[in-house]
Amino acid sequence: MEQESIDFNLVNDYQVKYVVFLDLLGFSELVKKIGQDVMERHRVVEALKLVRDTLCPNAAINLRFTYFSDCIVISADHTAHALWQIFQSIELLTCNLLQYDIFVRGGLSVGPTHHSNDFVFGTAVTEAYELEKKASGPLVLVSPEVEQDAMKLGPDFTQWIKEDGATRSFVNYLMRYAEYTAEPLAGKVVLEYPAKLIAYSISQRLNNDKGRVLEKAQWFQAYWNGTVAARGVLPRIETGATLTKPDVVPTIIVRRLVAPVAPRKRE
Repeated sequence: MEQESIDFNLVNDYQVKYVVFLDLLGFSELVKKIGQDVMERHRVVEALKLVRDTLCPNAAINLRFTYFSDCIVISADHTAHALWQIFQSIELLTCNLLQYDIFVRGGLSVGPTHHSNDFVFGTAVTEAYELEKKASGPLVLVSPEVEQDAMKLGPDFTQWIKEDGATRSFVNYLMRYAEYTAEPLAGKVVLEYPAKLIAYSISQRLNNDKGRVLEKAQWFQAYWNGTVAARGVLPRIETGATLTKPDVVPTIIVRRLVAPVAPRKRE
């Protein structure tokens, strides 16, 4: 009987990793609408470019990503630096896409995973996918194991996590906006313009959407107003507001420009 050939390079590359599964909400409907509409096709192309350009591989922590249509899988080593980069990748991609009126929903987990150019599989991939399905709004749910890791690593990491009710936690992707001040500093990213774009897009959703689609906008409105607008620097998002679309271009931040930023070392 001929012995079965085993690809040991493949089967042995099954390590504990952080894994993110993301879904671009409404992207499928956007694709259906493009037809002969050049501007809608432009939105689709720009969204795909944003995914490609915002996320960049990092061999030092084995950070890689795979995407197909509206689904994205990101993975990285099970280390403190990799977890920081995972949080940052979620934040940057979400806030970049918000300026194109695209919500992101997903799950972040940790566990055995294989992620190569050929295959993506593992218990963490499955758990991240299942978390994404439980996230009813535009948020990335965090597994209890990832939250425990963050707690062990201290406040620099727990600041990335917020509670949504009593039973679930999500990545605090509006942290950059919530901490924003009007103080001018060299090299500082100005967030007033993207904030206006986001406020306009969400107000349009609040005024025009119905049912479960409207509920997603209402969830985001509460999150924004409770964390960002509460500081009094960036605008509130009001239901029923009639806003003029800002004549500004999106402010895009890509991860390779901020990747050197790491959590402070603790004694």
